[in-house]
Amino acid sequence: MSSLIISEFERLWSRWSIRLLALVLPGLILASGIYFKRNNEMISKDAVDYATAMNFPILSISEHLFLTFNILLIFICAYVLTEEYQQKQIKLILLRSYSMTQIFISKYVVMATSLFFCFFIYYVISFVAGQIMFEMPDRSILFTSKASVTNTEMSLYVLQYYSMAFLSSLAALSLYCFVAILMPSVNALLGSGICILFFSIVAPQMLEQSTAFTEGSHISYLVYSSITKIQYTGISLFLSGWELSSWLVVVIFFYLFFFFAIAYLIFTRRNYYV
Repeated sequence: MSSLIISEFERLWSRWSIRLLALVLPGLILASGIYFKRNNEMISKDAVDYATAMNFPILSISEHLFLTFNILLIFICAYVLTEEYQQKQIKLILLRSYSMTQIFISKYVVMATSLFFCFFIYYVISFVAGQIMFEMPDRSILFTSKASVTNTEMSLYVLQYYSMAFLSSLAALSLYCFVAILMPSVNALLGSGICILFFSIVAPQMLEQSTAFTEGSHISYLVYSSITKIQYTGISLFLSGWELSSWLVVVIFFYLFFFFAIAYLIFTRRNYYV
């Protein structure tokens, strides 16, 4: 099965568009650095969004996690799952005596590994950029709680943030895998994927601003049922010990395992010889 995983990995990263999307990440970090450089000039040093060498990796990825990384996931699912079904390329893999379970697992492993690779590269580059572009603080301020912590504690906080960001993106990956298997073409997946992403961003904002819900209506549970909302603000709330932290964990694992299971069942029971 290792040879199948390697083959899937090489086929995915042979795509110029995937390599281009990965190469865009350093550019996004640079753009974020320039933005926060200018932002620092307009705010005080004790503001939570004041960029330093320690918090820049979080400030940078928080601007791109819920949008850029989800778009990257949609393209990855398009090439790994939808295109193979559209062009009937999966028949060639079936001729090599692999089971449908092995094929699906290898594809998911490749997509998850590629996602981890992008996160790792983003963290390393943003860390280096932060050391170059911003000053090293004596102490750092956490975002939601505004607590002052040592730089060592801030380093651990950054790793926790990235771990939660990666886990939430794995949950989004399961969702897009499910959609990718249902779509008959790459264009259909890209269109439906972008619509789902747009809805999951806009709907929570509309719910929060709606006057139809009172303070005691538990609207936060509904708002944070969106994986993109969790990626945007939920992670920092979770790390601050928010009262709905357990709900965020439930939502993330629901997306991760439920859509993975449904995608697996559809993928392994589909007739690819039609």
